[in-house]
Amino acid sequence: MRTRVVLLALLVVFVGIQFGAGLYEKLAIVPLWAEAPPGDAFEANAESGFRTAGRVFWPFVSPVVAVLAVANVVAGSKHRGSGRRWWLAGALLMVAYAAFSYGYFVPQMLVFQSDGASWDAARIETFVHEWTSRNYLRMLIGAGGWGSAVIALAMIDIRRLDRRPQPVARERRSRNRPVQR
Repeated sequence: MRTRVVLLALLVVFVGIQFGAGLYEKLAIVPLWAEAPPGDAFEANAESGFRTAGRVFWPFVSPVVAVLAVANVVAGSKHRGSGRRWWLAGALLMVAYAAFSYGYFVPQMLVFQSDGASWDAARIETFVHEWTSRNYLRMLIGAGGWGSAVIALAMIDIRRLDRRPQPVARERRSRNRPVQR
């Protein structure tokens, strides 16, 4: 039981880090390149620090969150106490977040960052519009996952984790006395 709760707590912490960093990027970094004219978006992306973060920060945070999300689907499904539905909702939302990230956002951004300099303005404009528009949905999924996991963690009665079922005391039988029923 304790291991499961530790997994949930780790999910809350790591999703908090990931979501906080993603929100910062969404509000402060993405506009630096997304609002640039299409001809300048590729260079603005590199200058904004977005490319660097994609290589030195996200590869160390996102896989941990994905693994913790899957582990928490298993742990949450075994939990029989309060907060189970919130736990599963948080874990499943973060699995969806990871699938969305690795299935669309990461590959699309890597293609843009490696080949975007040769794209025409219309293609860059389409890419930026689609990537940033879909990112709103991803952020909502992340917020829902984090919020659900926080609620689940708050609902678990930590005091009950230390209580172990006490073995039933058995009467000692004497060899000389018959057992009375």
